[in-house]
Amino acid sequence: MARSKVKNLLLLKQIHKAVAQIKKGNLEKALETLDRAEKSARSANSTDALYYILFTRGGILYSAKKYDEALETYEKTLEVGGTLLEKDPENSDYQHYMGTTLSSMGNLLKSKGDTPRAAESYALSREIYAKLLTRDPENSVFRSSAGEILNNYGALLTETASYNEAEEALNAAVEIYSKFLEEKPDNPGYQAELSTTLSQLGNCLKQMDPEKAEEAREKLEKALEIQETLLKDQPDNEKIKEAIDLTRERLEGL
Repeated sequence: MARSKVKNLLLLKQIHKAVAQIKKGNLEKALETLDRAEKSARSANSTDALYYILFTRGGILYSAKKYDEALETYEKTLEVGGTLLEKDPENSDYQHYMGTTLSSMGNLLKSKGDTPRAAESYALSREIYAKLLTRDPENSVFRSSAGEILNNYGALLTETASYNEAEEALNAAVEIYSKFLEEKPDNPGYQAELSTTLSQLGNCLKQMDPEKAEEAREKLEKALEIQETLLKDQPDNEKIKEAIDLTRERLEGL
């Protein structure tokens, strides 16, 4: 068997092992496996695999709240993604890689309190997905990623009192999730995403202008209605309970 083939098989096994360890919650073991996989990827000159390894490591470090290490890893991930795009600038998968990494970096920078850089990352990610959806408007992966980035970006813009931009971003996210629900009305994931975005939008409108109070109440009440329906089917779901508490808090004073 060719040496390169052996290296690629070893790399694949290491990646699968890391994924299995992550699913079991063995994050430290997964990081060790990914370190070995990175060496294998570099040895095999497998840039696609190297991107995936670095992105996965960044996610683990972020979830462990090791923000500085996670940020350094995401920056390396962007460098690798940039290399892939240089070789094939029209490749939608590579553009998606970059959009996803920038979105994750935005979330990380927001957690670190670096609002300007978080906004920049979100804006760049949004731009990438806007272009991807122009070319492939029915792609469910791109649509879902775009909805997530628009919601997170809109929430950040609301926090920085950039209300007009926030309203525009959140309305775009609502449109995406509403279309998903039209296609699959019983999907609880889409229901949860729509309710979260409606709650964010209601909060934005509430802070934006007293004259928008009625519109804000309408969005928040719709969000609450969806969340309470979800809770009936998942009465022990703590995330839904927290979302309901937040929406009710936002409704106060309207």
